[in-house]
Amino acid sequence: MTLDNRSRRIVVGYDGSPASRAGLARAAERAGDDGKVYVVHAYTLPHDWIGTPDYQVLLDVVLNRAQACVKPLDDDLQGINWELEVIADRPATAIAGVAAARDADEIIIGTRGYGRARALLGSVAHELIHLAECPVTVIPERAVERAEERAKALVAS
Repeated sequence: MTLDNRSRRIVVGYDGSPASRAGLARAAERAGDDGKVYVVHAYTLPHDWIGTPDYQVLLDVVLNRAQACVKPLDDDLQGINWELEVIADRPATAIAGVAAARDADEIIIGTRGYGRARALLGSVAHELIHLAECPVTVIPERAVERAEERAKALVAS
């Protein structure tokens, strides 16, 4: 429970990656039995395609990919109170916007951690930390891989 005695509201960014699946599991755990998880999947389209004859075709492709990405959530979140938000916007902006609109207690995202070059250009996690009005938990994909390695080692021993 939060200090104002309401159920926890957790926003999680989801792109289907192992780190975002780990974030989803953490969000479900943090929300608890009486909380709610808001799953945000954002997509963007090149702005220079707007108004072209193929724009709708491209939009359909992007939306179909988004639907395929989030389809497994029904199985992954059984027994959890959750809601899906598929938003056409930059990921950090979409996630921060949902968190603000839902008065979230926390945002949880996974990060692929592409390295220093990506860090110089900016990442979703970095941008989100500057946009968010609530705490942000970032789960690096390296941490997910290490946890999987430990689990395999325990099974093997």
